[in-house]
Amino acid sequence: MVVKNLVKTAMFLTILGLLSTSKEIVSSALIPILILAVPHFVTVRGYNFKRSDVEFVGDVMNVEIVLNLVGFGIVNVKHVIPDSFEIVEGSNAVNSFVVGKRTISIKYAVRVRKAGLYRLRDVTIEVINPLNTWKSLKRLSLDMEVEVKPKVRKIVKIVTERTKAKSPIPDIDVAKIGSPGTDFKEIREYNYEPMKFINWKATARTGSLKVNAYEVEGKKTIWFFVDANVYMENVLDFTIDLTASLVYHFAKKGHKVGMYLVGLREVIYPDVGVKQFRRILERLSRVECGEESLTSAFEFCKPYLLTYKPYVILITRVEYSKPVDFKSKLLKMGLKGLILNIKKDFGSDFSREIVDFVRNSICKRVTALSVDADRDVSLALARLVR
Repeated sequence: MVVKNLVKTAMFLTILGLLSTSKEIVSSALIPILILAVPHFVTVRGYNFKRSDVEFVGDVMNVEIVLNLVGFGIVNVKHVIPDSFEIVEGSNAVNSFVVGKRTISIKYAVRVRKAGLYRLRDVTIEVINPLNTWKSLKRLSLDMEVEVKPKVRKIVKIVTERTKAKSPIPDIDVAKIGSPGTDFKEIREYNYEPMKFINWKATARTGSLKVNAYEVEGKKTIWFFVDANVYMENVLDFTIDLTASLVYHFAKKGHKVGMYLVGLREVIYPDVGVKQFRRILERLSRVECGEESLTSAFEFCKPYLLTYKPYVILITRVEYSKPVDFKSKLLKMGLKGLILNIKKDFGSDFSREIVDFVRNSICKRVTALSVDADRDVSLALARLVR
C-alpha cells in the first residue's frame, strides 16, 4: 500500500508539473521515487544451531541459533515452531537493524506438550528497508528434527471389569497359546497341531483325529484396541499417555502385547519384552486421527484374536464409538476384555447432562470403566490400581 501511494504521488506530481510547466513541482516528484530507491538486502553468510536432548512429553528443550548476516535493512528473524511447543524462556524471534556485517542470536527454551516427530527446519528472515516501503521474505532450512515420545507412568495393577470370570485380572491368567508344557490337559479334536501330539489310540477308537492337549507356558497375551478416530482428537494426547503406561505395565509383567490403531488400520503384532514396548511407544508418538468403525476394526483383527486368544483392552469414547456390538462379539468368541471410556465434557450444562446420560447408559451395558481426561494421567492410573 505504501509503495502504491508513493508511485501515485510521483505520477501526480509529474503530470501536475508538466501541465503547469513548473520545474519545482516536477523536481518534487523525485522525492517519492528516491524514497522507493532506498535499498534493502540481507544475505546469510553462515549459521550454526544446537539444541538440548528431549525424549518425553513435558521435557524442556533449549534451542540456540546463530546467524551471520551481511546487508542493509531491518531484519525480523523467526524460528518456526509448532503450536504444541510452549515457550518457557526467551523468544523464538528477534528484530535487528543490519548495516554491513552483523551476528544475530536466537535463544529460547520450550516445553513439549504433545508426542510426535517434529521437523523444526524453517527460519524465516523478513527484510524491510529503513523507510518501510519494501519488504522481502527469505527462508533458511535447518537440519533439525525432534522425536518426542509419550510420557510413561508406572503402575502396579489395573482393575478389570466385574464379571463372573474365575481370573478377571490378566496378570494371573495363563496363556491360551504358547510352548506346550508337560502337564496333560485333555484329549480334543485335531486342529492343525504337530503330528507328535496325535493320540493314535483315541483316533482309532473314535474314527476321527484326536490330539493330546497340554497346559501351555507363559502369560496371557494383551491386545489393545486404541481408538484414533477423529472424535478422539481432543483427548488423543491423554489416550496415548494412558496406553503407553498400560503397555509398559504389561510388558514389564512378561505379557505379550499387541495393538491395533482403530481409524488407521494398523496392527502391531503381539510380542514380549522391552523391544516390543519401544516399538509400540514409537508408533504411539506418531499417531494421527483417522476414521473407522469398531465393527470394522474387530473384523480386521478377528484372525489375530482367534490365534492369540488375548485379553482385550479397548480405549475409546463410548458415546461416539458405541461399543455394544464390539463387546458382544468378544463374548461370543469367549474372550475377556476391558473397555476404558475416556471421559471429557464440552459445551453447556444442558448438553453435558445429555452426553453424560448417554455415556453412563452405554458404560453400564458394556461394563466400561470411565477415566477422566481432565485429570493428570497419573491420577487416572491411580484409579486403575487395586
